[in-house]
Amino acid sequence: MWHYIKTALATIAVLSLLTLGWKANGWRIEAGAAEALRLELRNELQRRVAEQVKVKQANDARLAAETALQAKEAEIAKGVKTVKQTIVKYVKANPDCDIPDEPASQLQKLREGGE
Repeated sequence: MWHYIKTALATIAVLSLLTLGWKANGWRIEAGAAEALRLELRNELQRRVAEQVKVKQANDARLAAETALQAKEAEIAKGVKTVKQTIVKYVKANPDCDIPDEPASQLQKLREGGE
């Protein structure tokens, strides 16, 4: 009778160890998957931060270019104003140099892309 009890206890112990080993292996696999997901999440966050930095740098460069362009436009407008004032001051109207209305209107049409 003791022999059956010992065999049953040994079988229960072996089955318990197998079940515990199976469960521990499942935990190990889940831990590995969790570690892989954690690394993937970290890499994605780093990629997004790097992308945000690039966007900010591009925006800063755009703003700097826009400021430089506005400064150049103001400089050009000032030069044009000076030239116009100089022309009005030094170039006198000469009716002999005026283009008649018909050729002048034809030139205007050509400038606008007409025929």
